[in-house]
Amino acid sequence: MTSMMRALVMDSPESQSIKTVPTPQCGPNDVLVKVALAALCGTDLHVLEWNPWAQNAGIKLPYIMGHEFCGEVVSVGTAVTTHKPGDKVAGDTHVPCGQCYQCLNGLQHICHNLKVWGVHTDGCFAEYAIIPAICARRIPTSIPDAHGAVMEPLGTALRSAHEMDLNGANLVVLGCGPIGLFAAAAAIAFGAAKVIAIDISEDRLAIANRIGVTMTLNPLKDDVTGIVLRETGGFGTDAVIEASGSVEALKQSFKYLRKGGRMALVGLPGKPISLDLGPEVIFKEAKIRGIHGRIMFETWTQMENMLAAGKLNIEPIITHTLPLEKWREGVDLATSGKGCKVLFAP
Repeated sequence: MTSMMRALVMDSPESQSIKTVPTPQCGPNDVLVKVALAALCGTDLHVLEWNPWAQNAGIKLPYIMGHEFCGEVVSVGTAVTTHKPGDKVAGDTHVPCGQCYQCLNGLQHICHNLKVWGVHTDGCFAEYAIIPAICARRIPTSIPDAHGAVMEPLGTALRSAHEMDLNGANLVVLGCGPIGLFAAAAAIAFGAAKVIAIDISEDRLAIANRIGVTMTLNPLKDDVTGIVLRETGGFGTDAVIEASGSVEALKQSFKYLRKGGRMALVGLPGKPISLDLGPEVIFKEAKIRGIHGRIMFETWTQMENMLAAGKLNIEPIITHTLPLEKWREGVDLATSGKGCKVLFAP
């Protein structure tokens, strides 16, 4: 390990570049990780755009970008007893305070004082990264680095599928970005009877087909509501996982969600949404669940077991692995839709 390292640094909303910076040092409760692979996330794209969300997210510039990774522990802080050099880890990005009501009642992932690693701290688009030991999840060495690097978003998607109780059920997945595709893969593994994937990108729908979904629909071409109702005996789908962030797609989905149906909201709409709560939710007794990341660490255990057993078909979703120096190319691939999950090798 050297005293200096390469990292993607955002100096200002207008300036991001690969720089040589000091290798970070462990605090008492931290671990230092040599990054094997890091993954580009939609959140990183929001930060690069410096959109209203990013402007109000508490990001302090300059900072090292990135928050999805897999790597090897090279040193630990003086108070750390849970990790040792050589451990293979992936990162949970929820940094809990450990003292609030949520933390003391099994809800660390929605801590009242939650900080997001790689957003409120320096991240992992670098050769080395510092992460609190509580967030450095040790994972089996049998899990490939590429899969380890996407476990943070995969966990969010897997949890959404798990909480929809999909064994033998019909499911519609709205949005075939990485989260939606991961959710579809998890739904298949959980035994969903039908998985209907919806997106306006034919490239993303092609990936959904490679994962093994039952049907793909493009709302620019297809009568989504009519087809979903036809495929579900006229009653509507048992569950919807919303991973698109599209207000119109979400509103339309209530038309084909059956009475007593379940909905997981994962995508973040770009504007407020209005619903006719009487017929759409109350009279249907629809169950709506917001999903904010993974449960620490129940989701991780489930995900590790399924990955290690080869139960999750996620390989088609990881479309590109590039050197960190080609990060702009990776961003272009992701924003154009030509790539899906893009990885960087520092």
